[in-house]
Amino acid sequence: MPSFNPDLFRLAREERGLSQKALADALKVVQSEISKIESGKKVPGEAFVGTVAAFFGYKPEFFAQTNLALPEGGILHRKRSTLSATERNRIEAEALARMLDASALAKCQTAFTSDLPARDGRTPVEMARFLRDAWSVPAGPIDNLPLLVERHRVLILAFDFGTDLLDAFALPQPDPEAPACIAFNTNPAFPPDRHRFTLAHELGHVVLHRDEFADESDEKRQENEANEFAGEFLAPEADIREDLSPPLTFARLRELKAKWKMSMGALVHRAQDVGVLKKSEAKRIWFLFGRYGYRKREPGMGLAPERASGVRRLLEKFRESRGGDELPEFLHLARPLFDRRYGATITVGNLQGASAMT
Repeated sequence: MPSFNPDLFRLAREERGLSQKALADALKVVQSEISKIESGKKVPGEAFVGTVAAFFGYKPEFFAQTNLALPEGGILHRKRSTLSATERNRIEAEALARMLDASALAKCQTAFTSDLPARDGRTPVEMARFLRDAWSVPAGPIDNLPLLVERHRVLILAFDFGTDLLDAFALPQPDPEAPACIAFNTNPAFPPDRHRFTLAHELGHVVLHRDEFADESDEKRQENEANEFAGEFLAPEADIREDLSPPLTFARLRELKAKWKMSMGALVHRAQDVGVLKKSEAKRIWFLFGRYGYRKREPGMGLAPERASGVRRLLEKFRESRGGDELPEFLHLARPLFDRRYGATITVGNLQGASAMT
């Protein structure tokens, strides 16, 4: 009897945004057939696996990887409540599929486990300070956050989610030897300052909650802790306190946004966090934010997007050692799906289209 991983079958279905009934209709089988396969009650034959692989854009060998384990437990999101369950499952499935690719590529190299110290009971603020010290981050603003994060082998799986209702999410690690991964939405609806805070927030989940992902009962606490971590990691109190001293005018907030690469709104929150802005003063600023439309869109202050490149570098290193034409085969992807994920311009000696954030 051939090997078959039902979890990967379900992953491929959800990645396409299909229900069991929709997939059954497309494959001209009954829904109960799909249900039995996904539950492991039935192992499909070779011909059916070939049909399924062609339909989803994978090689048949993809579904034979019985040694692969998908992570269990909840995934925390900075999402709006209007995101449908089908869309959420589709995005999570694509992120998990990309994580499997990245993990396989990382295992071809030595020393690719993420450089993440244990929390050891530290508060979010203490953990942010400890991590900056462990990673030798100089005082003041962080110049390029994705570069810093990926330098310490936390991979950013950056792709357009096809919606602006979900910013990013950290993925649980089924394999402690694989790199930690953050799925990151490159949708152009998000400005660069939001991208930075989102990435710092998800890094907070990775370092604070990677042993808690199976427990969704305390999501509010985890979200608040990730926000606390992000504020201190991006703008340490010792470094920004003087900058935030009153009066905190709009002109001053614009200057600080350009310096710290944080939104004006995040800077107002930070001023409250470090105790230099009273609640009444913040309330007045938020009122003016609404009057000038800054709650929806702030002045850009010339901030440019910061781009992730860790996945691209993994692809490049594989190409250098084994050849670019072997990449789709190694990842068990048919060429069209490989091109959709990593760039149609990827050929031997040319990986310019493989940028992880475009």
